Amino acid sequence: MGVVLLLALVPVLAAAVSGAVAALRPPGVRLTSGLQHFAAGVVFAAAAIELLPGVLERSPLVAVVGFAVGIAVMFGFRAVGERLEERRATSGRAGLPIGLAVAIGVDFFIDGLILGAGFAAEQRVGVLLTVALAVEYLFVGLSLSASLAGSVTRRFVALAPVVLALLTVVGTALGVVLLASASPSVLAGVLAFGAVAFMYLATEELLVEAHAKGETSIGSVGFFVGFLIYLVLSELV
Repeated sequence: MGVVLLLALVPVLAAAVSGAVAALRPPGVRLTSGLQHFAAGVVFAAAAIELLPGVLERSPLVAVVGFAVGIAVMFGFRAVGERLEERRATSGRAGLPIGLAVAIGVDFFIDGLILGAGFAAEQRVGVLLTVALAVEYLFVGLSLSASLAGSVTRRFVALAPVVLALLTVVGTALGVVLLASASPSVLAGVLAFGAVAFMYLATEELLVEAHAKGETSIGSVGFFVGFLIYLVLSELV
């Protein structure tokens, strides 16, 4: 368990690097949009390549239930986040965008569950998944930090992705303990829920933020580049 948790800190370090880079030299609007497209491509690829095939191989009924629960949970969080955002806007305070933070937090936690299950199945798979997640966190964290730059302190910009990435360590611990001997039905439900969380982060948060900052052809290509890079990494795994 100790070694697994240490390896789970590698994506956290990647998130820390992204926060430090954004704090020291915040990217411009166009670059931020491109990074968000890239991050969305990576996250969407994780859902399509890593999660959905596993769902289809297991219990379809439980997978449907897990998918439905995921929809209810994510859009429930969205409703709560929108109310909190409205209150913050009314008060004139700046800070962490609640909707994006919740989506990234759930995504990171599910990443941890999957990582823990990978280590429980085979250490080599867990190590390679760690590499793939480090790439994902580097760009998702940079996207989050870039969206904060200029509205909050540099310390907040640097620490926000790190704090959220620590949820991966929690998820990894739970994944090793709970999913090592889980039934195919339980795994199908977890993977289906995770797929919804990933797709929500990509389509309802990262791409929405990217489009709000301005659309460019090069930036849009970043989505497909991110997808392709994750596809290559999954083949290496």
